[in-house]
Amino acid sequence: MDMRWKLQHALEESRAVIVRTSRDFAEHFGRDPGGMLWSYRTDDAEVFIAGMGSLATEATMAADLLREQGIRAGVIGLRVYRPFPRAEVRAAFRQAPAIVVFEKDISYGYEGALSADIKAALYGTGIAAPVHNFIAGLGGRDVKAGELADAVRASLAAITAGERERQTWLNCVTE
Repeated sequence: MDMRWKLQHALEESRAVIVRTSRDFAEHFGRDPGGMLWSYRTDDAEVFIAGMGSLATEATMAADLLREQGIRAGVIGLRVYRPFPRAEVRAAFRQAPAIVVFEKDISYGYEGALSADIKAALYGTGIAAPVHNFIAGLGGRDVKAGELADAVRASLAAITAGERERQTWLNCVTE
């Protein structure tokens, strides 16, 4: 029990170290890696795409494709998963009309872990954006910006039809 408490406490304390290190890096090298998360074209976005790592990077290209088609898409990329950036997620999604999460993981029997944690972070805040979850790229499968853009368009159509939550597999063989 004591060891688990120490581990939890150390992880919670790492938030300050991450933020400080990001700030120091920006001051030293002249570019900001973004702290706990980063955003791309979210100021006027009608749909926020969320992800981590390579999926978040690919999502920036999907957002550009969607904007060329008249859909104002933005991206929130999480740099840190633990400790989960709850306060930053709440601030980032405060004005989000719709959230589409892409992730390379699955919590079997439920949904993607990132989607579940985003929903948990937003719970009780009054932020009521619909959240659609896509599991993609498992096993190293390639996921391209066009596929992400197609998935976002499908999500927006489903949201317009009243579907507030959705979990879908992208780019995989289903029976």
